Amino acid sequence: MQFYLPTLTIYGKIFHMKKKTKINKITKSDEPTAQLSLLDKLRPKLHIATYSKDASPVAMEFDLGIELNHVCISEYLDPDKISQTIKLIEEDLKNAGQPFPYEEGARIILHGPFTEIIPGSIDHRAVELGLERLEEAYGLCRVIGLNSMVVHSGYFPPMYYKDWHQEKSLIFWDRFLKGKDDFTVFVENSFEDEPYMMARLADEFDRPNLKLCFDIGHAHVATTEDLPVEEWIRYLGSRVAHYHLHNNMGTKDTHSPLGEGTMDMKKILTAIDTYNKSDYTMTLESQDCRLCVEWLKNNTL
Repeated sequence: MQFYLPTLTIYGKIFHMKKKTKINKITKSDEPTAQLSLLDKLRPKLHIATYSKDASPVAMEFDLGIELNHVCISEYLDPDKISQTIKLIEEDLKNAGQPFPYEEGARIILHGPFTEIIPGSIDHRAVELGLERLEEAYGLCRVIGLNSMVVHSGYFPPMYYKDWHQEKSLIFWDRFLKGKDDFTVFVENSFEDEPYMMARLADEFDRPNLKLCFDIGHAHVATTEDLPVEEWIRYLGSRVAHYHLHNNMGTKDTHSPLGEGTMDMKKILTAIDTYNKSDYTMTLESQDCRLCVEWLKNNTL
């Protein structure tokens, strides 16, 4: 322990009254600072998926945003269901402390439909059905006041070659985004087994209103042994504008809490922080969002 003796300062020099020894002054920068929890560090970026248990109350309690999952199954966009869907969205937003319709500063994201939306479909009628469903979801975004939407890539490897999917995806997203310069889609990996397809889509489309959503759980299940999820994060870099966070055992897409699976979430979040310099956002897409929040509260980088 260091003791401090009375001193006298003359012309900037320190003179000690009893003992000639240099005294180290404590400055504010020397004081130990508490390290931010991951929850506090990531809070401005974080959303909770509404299909998660108690999503809205947890979002309200911890001041987090909301990702709306009400139309992931496309039939809830049907004319006889859409009014009820909008009513449920309004209720969930109210319970999460978010406004309906959207107001500046609110944290709301919509996940669009993904059922049977396959850009690489060989049957042109299937392609048209996918575009029709996305147009319906776009209309819902406008009702809520949103200018972006998460969509799945629609890649289905047992049926379609990668090059075919790439070629048809460029045409599909060009058609959907035509006349929508103020609207952005975040294309999410589904069954891709490597990051190069997603990067190629973003690079070749080369317009600011198509960005990527990287689902780490999907990647963990589908990836090859030589490509850990951290390598996906490095390779995709700042092409990613939104992340879906959940864990699993690497064999099934269980959407487990962050601390329950074989991914090292600290390494994952460190990689994101290191390799993505964009203003990205994130969604906790686990079935139990409270366990995810508690894990973030109790961990730091």
